[in-house]
Amino acid sequence: MLLPSKLAKLEKQIMFSKIMTELQRLPRFAYILAGLTAFGMSVGLYRLYAGLGVTTNMSKVFPWGIWISFDLTTVALSGGAFTLAALVYIFHMHDLHSATRPTVLFGLLGYSSVLVILFFDLGRWDRFWHFLVYPNINSALFEVSWCIAIYSTILIYEFSPVIAERFGKHKLLDLINKLTIPMVIAGITLSSMHQSSLGTLFIVMSPRLHPLWHSMLLPVFFLISSIPAGISLIIIGSIVSDYLFGHSLSQRVLEKLGWLLPWALSLYLALKLGELLVTEELGLLVNSGMYSLLFWAELVVGNIIPIILFSIKPVRWSRNGTLIGAILVAAGIVLNRFNATWFALKPLEGVTYSPSWMELALLVGVASGVLLVFTIISTYFPVFVETISTRKTQPVKLTGPEPAAHILSGD
Repeated sequence: MLLPSKLAKLEKQIMFSKIMTELQRLPRFAYILAGLTAFGMSVGLYRLYAGLGVTTNMSKVFPWGIWISFDLTTVALSGGAFTLAALVYIFHMHDLHSATRPTVLFGLLGYSSVLVILFFDLGRWDRFWHFLVYPNINSALFEVSWCIAIYSTILIYEFSPVIAERFGKHKLLDLINKLTIPMVIAGITLSSMHQSSLGTLFIVMSPRLHPLWHSMLLPVFFLISSIPAGISLIIIGSIVSDYLFGHSLSQRVLEKLGWLLPWALSLYLALKLGELLVTEELGLLVNSGMYSLLFWAELVVGNIIPIILFSIKPVRWSRNGTLIGAILVAAGIVLNRFNATWFALKPLEGVTYSPSWMELALLVGVASGVLLVFTIISTYFPVFVETISTRKTQPVKLTGPEPAAHILSGD
C-alpha cells in the first residue's frame, strides 16, 4: 500500500504526463505563437506601468495610432459573422452553414483582441469601466462601446453550443437552440449599429481627414465594406485552415461566397464614386498627389480587380483563384481602414506619426494570441465538424450528441 506522500507524488506525475500528452497534440507552430504572445504581453504590461508617452509615438497631434487602425481593420474583417447570420438565417442559404462555427470563433477572438487593444490604448486604463456608469449619450464612441460590450456577450452565447456539445450538455444545448432567432436578430442589429458608428467617429474629423475619405456617408461606407471584408476572410481562413488544421469548406461553399462578393463590392464602389460625383470632387482622384495614389490603390486592389475575378465562374471554382481574389479584397479593406485612421490624416505643425517598436510588438503579441487560442480551441473542441477533412486525422471524440445547428448572429 502506497503512503499518502508517495500517492500524491504519483498523482502529480500522472497529471503532468497527461498535460504533456495533450500539449503534443497541438501543431508545432502553436509554440511559436505562444512565445510571440508572451513577448507582446510583457511589452503591454510595461506600457501599463510606464504610460503612453514613453512606450508609443502618439501625441496630442496624433492621439490615435496604429492600434486604432488595427482595431477598425479587425472589426471589419470580423464582419463574416453577421453576414453569415443574414445569409443563413434570414435568406435561408443553409448550404453555407458549414462555415458558421469557425467564423463565430474568429469573431469572438477578433472582438476580444479589439477590447484588449482598446484597453492598452486608454491613457487612464484603470478607468476603462467608466463608460458603463458615466454615459455620454451624445457620443458615437459611447454607442460603439456599448454595442461592442453587449455583442461580445452575445458572441460568447453564440459559441456556447460548441462547448455544450463537447461536454454532452443535452438540455443546455436544447435551450440554447430555442433562442436562435432572437439572438440572430439582436446580433445583426448590434453589428449594423457599431460597424456604421465607427464611420461616424470620422465625420467630425473633416479638418484633418482628406476629402477623398471624408464623407457624410462614412457610416454607410463602413457598414457596407464590412460585408465583403467578412466574406473574404471566411474564404482565406478556409484555405489556410486546410494547410494548418486539415479542414476546409467545400469548393461549392467557397464558390457561392465568391459569387456574392462582386455584388457587395459593386454596391460599395458605386456609392463611393457616386458620392464624389454628387459633391463635385471627382477631380481629387487625379490632383491630390499621394492621396490620389492611395485612393486608387484601395479601389483597384480591393474592388475593381476582385469584381472582375469573382465574376468569372472558373475563377470561383478554383481554390487558388478564390484565395487570390479574397486576399485582394482583404488588402483593400485593410488599406481603407489605415487610410481613414492614419495615412489620409493631414499632418499638423509638421508633425508626422510612425509607430514605435513597442506598439508593433504589442500588436504582434495580440494577433499571435488570437491565432494561438483559435488553434487550441480548434484542437480540443468540435469547431470543424461541419467542414471537410482533408487529412487522415483522428476526429475529436465527443461526449455529446451529433452536431446541432450552430447559433450565429452578428458581429
